[in-house]
Amino acid sequence: MCVDSSAAMLDLAEKLLKGGSESGEPYVPGVFFRQFLPVSPKVQFNVVVSAFSLSELPSKADRTEVVQTLWRKTSDFLILVENGTKAGHRLLMEARDLVLKGKEKSPLDSQPGFVFAPCPHELPCPHLTASKPLACSFSQAYHPIPFNWNKQPKEEKFSMVILARGCPEEANRWPRITQPVLKRPRHVHCHLCCPDGHMQHAVITARRHGRDLYRCARVSSWGDLLPVTTPSELPPSSAEDPPES
Repeated sequence: MCVDSSAAMLDLAEKLLKGGSESGEPYVPGVFFRQFLPVSPKVQFNVVVSAFSLSELPSKADRTEVVQTLWRKTSDFLILVENGTKAGHRLLMEARDLVLKGKEKSPLDSQPGFVFAPCPHELPCPHLTASKPLACSFSQAYHPIPFNWNKQPKEEKFSMVILARGCPEEANRWPRITQPVLKRPRHVHCHLCCPDGHMQHAVITARRHGRDLYRCARVSSWGDLLPVTTPSELPPSSAEDPPES
C-alpha cells in the first residue's frame, strides 16, 4: 500500500509502476494507492517505510503524530530514512526515542519496540553526545535518470533507523561499522558503534585478534556488523587515525 497526501504524486507513482504508461499492467501487481492510512487500529503491516518525510513536516507535534501513527500500523518493522546530515539524523533519533519511551503508553501495542538497526543498543546516540556531533549516515551508489548531462553513477549519504516489535534479545548485538573501513598493510581500522553505547576505534590485526576476525574485518564495509560479542575483544588503538588516501 502506497500512501501519500498528494494525489498528483500518487498518480505519478502509479504511472512509474506501469513503466510510464497510463493503461499498462504494473510491474509489481497488487499495489494500492491511498491518500490516508486505514483508520482501523486492527489494520497493521509487516513492514512500514517512511522515506524523507519527517523533514517535510512543519513542527515537532506533527512529527510526533506521524511517528505514533506509523508505529501503530507496524506489526514487525518500521523503517525511517532521512538525509545523511546532522539534521536528518536528529529527526530519526527523535522518532527513535519517541517509540522507545512510549512503548508502555498505548494499550494497542501488544509488543514493545527495540532498535533493530543500525544501533546495537537503545542508549543515547554517541554521535550526538560527542563533543563534536556527527551524523550517523551510510552511503549508497545509484544510477541517476540517464539524461545526457547526468549519466555517471552517483553516491548519496542517508541516515536510517529500523524499529522492530519484540525484545532486543532477538537481534544480534554486534558492533556496527560507522565509517569506511581503512585497510592498511597487515592491519585494518574500524570505527564502531558498540552495544555499550560508546564509539570505538579498533585496529584489528591477525596477530592480536586471530585470522578469522582479521579477514572478516578486511572484507567488511561501511554499515556492516562486526561479529564480536563485546568491545573488550577489540582493545582500542593508541595511535591516531591515519590520513585517508
